[in-house]
Amino acid sequence: MALTAVILTLNEAEHIVACIDSLRWADRILVFDSYSQDDTPALARAAGADVRQHAFANYAAQRNAALDAVQTDWVFFVDADERGTPALAAEIGRVTRERAEAGWYVPRHNYIFGKLTKGAGWFPDYQLRLFRHGRVRYERPVHEVAVVDGAIGYLAQPLLHYNYRDPAHFHEKQRKYVVF
Repeated sequence: MALTAVILTLNEAEHIVACIDSLRWADRILVFDSYSQDDTPALARAAGADVRQHAFANYAAQRNAALDAVQTDWVFFVDADERGTPALAAEIGRVTRERAEAGWYVPRHNYIFGKLTKGAGWFPDYQLRLFRHGRVRYERPVHEVAVVDGAIGYLAQPLLHYNYRDPAHFHEKQRKYVVF
């Protein structure tokens, strides 16, 4: 079954190449960019991704627009500050070939200030990210919710999330969310 990895971006030049490199196992990598002002689109193209630009209204609308650009059987949403692993790729390959679920939760290993954080509610941090195409739509503008038509399973292998470099980066991200 063919799979598209979708990465939503806005000014993610710092992360985009490493993210794409970690998803080379996907049949297609689609960078769905919100008109970045940095080199994100050029870097993504140079790394071999298909790049589409779409004006950002809210997170649910952006994910739904990206879904509309997917033509494969499966879609896997990944943030630019996340990385796939060979073990996760193997598990995704297996479940997309052998299982009937319409969606899959993926556990994340969160790295905060460079360290794997398993306490304080950071693990397990299941994210609903892998879907049969045509069986999901998103609702809610912030902290969007995937509405899946069908059964949902849980993967065992984690997605690596490098979300906060340092305290300043943490505060910067929190200020961005307050706007919404």
